[in-house]
Amino acid sequence: MLAVLNAAVVGGGPGGLFLARLLMLRGTARQVTVHERNAPDATFGFGVVFSDRTMSAFERADPDTHRRIVEASVAWTDMELRYGGRSLRYGGYGFTAIARKTLLAILQEQAAEVGAELHFEDPADALELASAHDVVVAADGVNSATRNALADRFGTLARPGAGKYVWFGTRAPFEVVTFPFVQTAFGAFAAHAYPYGEGLHTFIVETDETTWRAAGLETSTERSAAPGVSDTYAQELMEQVFAEQLQGHPLLVNNSKWANFLHVSNRSWSHHNLVLLGDAAHTAHFSVGSGTKMAMEDAIGLAAELASRGAQEPVEGALHRYEARRRPETERTQRWALPSMRWWETFGSRMDRDPDRFGFHFLTRTSAIGLAGLRRRHPERIAAAEEAYAHEAPRTAAPVPGGHALGAPLRLGGTLLRNRLVVVAADRAERQIRACEAYSVAGSSLVLADWRRPVGAGESDAWRAALERVSFDGTALGVVLRALDTAAADRAEAVGFPVVEVVLDDIGHYSEAETAEHGLLERKFLGSLPAGAALIAGLGCPETGAYENDCLVERALGAAEAGACALHLRAPDGTGLAHALEHADRIRTATGLPVVLACTDGWALETPAGRAEGRHALLHTALVAGRIDAVSGWPLTGSGR
Repeated sequence: MLAVLNAAVVGGGPGGLFLARLLMLRGTARQVTVHERNAPDATFGFGVVFSDRTMSAFERADPDTHRRIVEASVAWTDMELRYGGRSLRYGGYGFTAIARKTLLAILQEQAAEVGAELHFEDPADALELASAHDVVVAADGVNSATRNALADRFGTLARPGAGKYVWFGTRAPFEVVTFPFVQTAFGAFAAHAYPYGEGLHTFIVETDETTWRAAGLETSTERSAAPGVSDTYAQELMEQVFAEQLQGHPLLVNNSKWANFLHVSNRSWSHHNLVLLGDAAHTAHFSVGSGTKMAMEDAIGLAAELASRGAQEPVEGALHRYEARRRPETERTQRWALPSMRWWETFGSRMDRDPDRFGFHFLTRTSAIGLAGLRRRHPERIAAAEEAYAHEAPRTAAPVPGGHALGAPLRLGGTLLRNRLVVVAADRAERQIRACEAYSVAGSSLVLADWRRPVGAGESDAWRAALERVSFDGTALGVVLRALDTAAADRAEAVGFPVVEVVLDDIGHYSEAETAEHGLLERKFLGSLPAGAALIAGLGCPETGAYENDCLVERALGAAEAGACALHLRAPDGTGLAHALEHADRIRTATGLPVVLACTDGWALETPAGRAEGRHALLHTALVAGRIDAVSGWPLTGSGR
């Protein structure tokens, strides 16, 4: 072990202060100097929240600091959604909240107690410090000047979210973390409210940009742009919007102004002896955890690696190990945080849903807890969501096999399907007919026969006649056409089938140029099809993330405008189900149309939802939540395409 480090920390937030204490406490550094540009009592925001897991990590790293945080904080285990005139409680979670100002005071005292030097109102330059110190830690926040100066070296990617948020405080009583949703004439607003001590509560408001502009908040945001200035118009308007929740209490401000959350990632966290920590290195939306939590966990990880450095080992080795240790955890949090952020950006489009299903959609917005875990935590709430799903489905005499959501009936245009399992029979002629019969016996409600015009004279008529002779015992039969290579004669052949799918693109390689070029052709083609059939537009699932490319949404909206009554998202082989579900949820939210999601074969309809794991659980969850409406695939284990 080498305990001779001379360290400097730029940024006196919780992460930087905790690191300074740990380095001095363990004897890893002979000197740690913290440079903070603000005064010691200057802080923005109100309360910060830690999970039980994070609090346990604090206790293992520094029992004394953990004790002081616990003594100054409040804890609870439930969360509550207030939506549609109901309050929905979800228990089994562990949270601890503390005033940010109190936390900073504790960490300042704890760092100074072990000999760290704290310099306030000192905007130090990390690059200048690097030449005079063994290690320099940039803990200077989401807008890190250090990181921005070396953005190319760190490989920085900073992307603003689409939603708007603002932080307030209040003395209105909230026993647990509470999420009220309110519909107004401008649009929908929602809040995150939670206690953090001394009768005070954090009150974060979120909305989408359209609502924000409609409410005149763009103008008030511009007026309050200066540092330290709060948006008083927003304060007064939100007091009116959430009057029922605030119970006559005002909202408190502290540099409170609307902003877009900034998602930050870096290809590398260190450069020579300079290393990033906390929001400077990575951010995760506050709906799944605070930047304070991640920064303090970074401090624990970095302190441990610096303490384990060998006598002859350059400091760069410890910095690389710190990144290797922390990156998987932070990237996992970011993978949860991005869909959660997107959920909050679009919640207004789901404000017409049943409260139980709305709550279920909220609970399942990330993959942090699977269906089995949710059933253990909230058996009554999950059962209520499933009952609401079954109640909203068209009424038929058909039972729901095994309780799986796939067993519920579905209406596509004028066609009532007995369940939500769709298959595409890709073989030709007699082989396809036999496949259709097999899929019908397996329980499929809709078989789509891939129409490829036969070459031989008269073969088309024979094939069609053979299909019409087949008894499918309640299974609907439709045909699949290709928009860009199907002749007018093929469109005429489709007359009489109750369902017609037009594959606009089954590859998913969308670009702005392709979207513009093909959009008009596709809409013209869709509009030329015979009336009366349920028209499905087939779209490929892009390889990019659901929120990195808007072309899929644009093509889906174009199909809806042209008369499609449903969308079929065709995921190429190798596409992860979670990735495809994210795309499906987005186009369903944007268009309001039912979405059929293609899924790989080798699974059975009769698998009971209560025992389902893996793919079965994901599909059941997606259906009940309303992310998708049906699944296409090959349900017979070992069956071919």
